[in-house]
Amino acid sequence: MSRAKLFLENFFVYGFITVLNKVLSLFLLPVMTRLLPDTSAFGVSEMYNVIVGFATPLAILGIYDAMFREFFEKDDQQYKYNVTATAERIVLVSSIVISLTLLVFNSFFSRLFFNTNKYRDIVIYSSISLIFSANVIIIQAPTRILNKRKVYVFSGLFQSILSYAISIPLILLGFSYYGIIYSGLLTGAIMTIFFWFQNKKFFLDGKFDKNIAKELFKIGLPLVPTFLIYWIYNSTDRIMITNMLGTAQLGIYSIGSRLAQISQLIYAAFAGGWQYFAFSTMRDEDQVDLVSRVFEYLGIISFVAFLAIVPFNNFIFSLLFEGDYIKGSTVFPYLFLSPLLLMLFQTAGNQFIVIKKSYLSTISLAVGAGSNVLLNFLLIPKFGIVGASIATLVGYTMSVVIVAIITQKMGLFKVKLRFVLSSFLVALDFVIMQLELGNLYLVNAALIVLITLMYKNDLKSIFARIRKKKEVENT
Repeated sequence: MSRAKLFLENFFVYGFITVLNKVLSLFLLPVMTRLLPDTSAFGVSEMYNVIVGFATPLAILGIYDAMFREFFEKDDQQYKYNVTATAERIVLVSSIVISLTLLVFNSFFSRLFFNTNKYRDIVIYSSISLIFSANVIIIQAPTRILNKRKVYVFSGLFQSILSYAISIPLILLGFSYYGIIYSGLLTGAIMTIFFWFQNKKFFLDGKFDKNIAKELFKIGLPLVPTFLIYWIYNSTDRIMITNMLGTAQLGIYSIGSRLAQISQLIYAAFAGGWQYFAFSTMRDEDQVDLVSRVFEYLGIISFVAFLAIVPFNNFIFSLLFEGDYIKGSTVFPYLFLSPLLLMLFQTAGNQFIVIKKSYLSTISLAVGAGSNVLLNFLLIPKFGIVGASIATLVGYTMSVVIVAIITQKMGLFKVKLRFVLSSFLVALDFVIMQLELGNLYLVNAALIVLITLMYKNDLKSIFARIRKKKEVENT
């Protein structure tokens, strides 16, 4: 199988189910906002996700990525079984420890996340959800590793449908945000059981191997700060908004963030197939050029998508939402582009994992995260939820720039001038948008044309290959 076909198949097949789930979530988002009593209820449910998101990477310890990398180290099947079995035992123990910590100190964590003891029960529910969220990631991994596409697609779609099938009736019965929480717990338990029966031989036929555990920790532990930094990017703004502005403003911000996740249709498709492609081609001679091209093309797709959708921002929110939820449009542009910058960071940063120097990825991300926290502290009191969205975008931008510079100096990555110019045009668009210097429809259309002209030769080449392939198929 050619590398292009390998990448595209994983991009579309594995990404398809994630994209489908995102579409389902976005489609039902207006429904959920109308069912919940107010923006504060939505804010509480969002903070529940924040707590689970905080605890899960601590429990996984970077073992998932390390397991994926180590699985391809040898062709020995028993070795592969030992890798997965060792990984699961480590995560099972660590998730239990973290869960007990949340249970015992639930009052402390309630004050930390909500600035009140009122939501101690939310912390307790989060501690239970952690057990499922951490372990199912490892248990489902063999499905991804072995390219069991049909199983992965079915399970992903089933999980989304089941989640809403449980949560919506519970909300209608008056459970409010508890309906979302109970749904998450039940769905997590069911999916853990499902994947266990699918992949149990990888954990029962293998054994705990101390040498493999050392390798997993060697690769995984330096990634733990990285995943915590991801959490900082995704969650500190929400914690600060809750503490400074209240859960009602968090609900508005979260709606803007959720709808901005439409950009994650691109990111999710990428993430679905990237890991398998990246590690299975890591020994190719032109691997650096390959990764650089993927980075550049994904970046251009992201920029064009941003320029195309942002002018319709206010219209979309007015169409889908009512009341205070419409104010989420103010944060949409900044949060739309942020996940796409994360995609670019992971593309270039994966080179550090390939050479087993994952700590460099952590350092690169940490600088951006630190800037994000500082800007949240400075901008939220002044600009409210818009300040938080600006802080997120600036933080991601800094991380991408830093990782691109480091990998290029190490000879692991190449950045072309035309991509730098395209990035500048997008940055200019933010200035024009913020200062209202022109008609955004016309300005963005002009910028899309300029970027297209810079890549016209690449587009011609792609179309020529498509035509040639069709001619071959017709003959």
